[in-house]
Amino acid sequence: MEDAALEVRDLCFGYGDVPVWEGVSFSLAAGQVAFLTGPNGAGKSTLFRCLAGWLEPDAGEILVAGEPFTGRTRLVPGTLSFVPDVPAFYDDLTAIEHLELVLAANHAEDAQPRAERLLERFGLAGQERLPPSAYSRGMREKLALVLALTLRPRVLLLDEPHGPLDHEASLTLSQELAAAAHMGTAVLLSCHHDVPGLAPDVSFVLRDGALTRES
Repeated sequence: MEDAALEVRDLCFGYGDVPVWEGVSFSLAAGQVAFLTGPNGAGKSTLFRCLAGWLEPDAGEILVAGEPFTGRTRLVPGTLSFVPDVPAFYDDLTAIEHLELVLAANHAEDAQPRAERLLERFGLAGQERLPPSAYSRGMREKLALVLALTLRPRVLLLDEPHGPLDHEASLTLSQELAAAAHMGTAVLLSCHHDVPGLAPDVSFVLRDGALTRES
């Protein structure tokens, strides 16, 4: 697909001689929302880490905005954002300092009003001067989502983002993802259950070493 925001071609990954999955291929256009499901241990988090450039696949190709992408590729700031299943933060920075760092690193200082709106939406306003280590798991997930959504990336990868959130925050996330997709962001998220308030344009299942598209 020439207009694909994210395209994956025959991706393979394994540990030693043991394959995790093989021949993974799919594409997402700008503005599409895709769900990835599958049993525990199927390799969903591993796939996300390959797509984000954190792990190197054994074979295959990943294209972001039409250009080949690996962990060594320098992307235009704001092109791709990834929220892993367990977000990590700097121990010596407060939440607001994390946000300021992300905005500066991506030359996105003009997105400060959007960041402040997202902090309010996710219930973090008034607590942004605390370090993430003082946050609950759900609050750390919210902070990671705020950092990613503030940038309005072309591709947004989210590994189990609704899992640590309460129902109200899950609905807020779904609304923000729908808004991001409306603005042209391609969204891929993994989930184990129904996602409140968000319907996918396409659904994929990773099982027994292969990715299939649900009809």
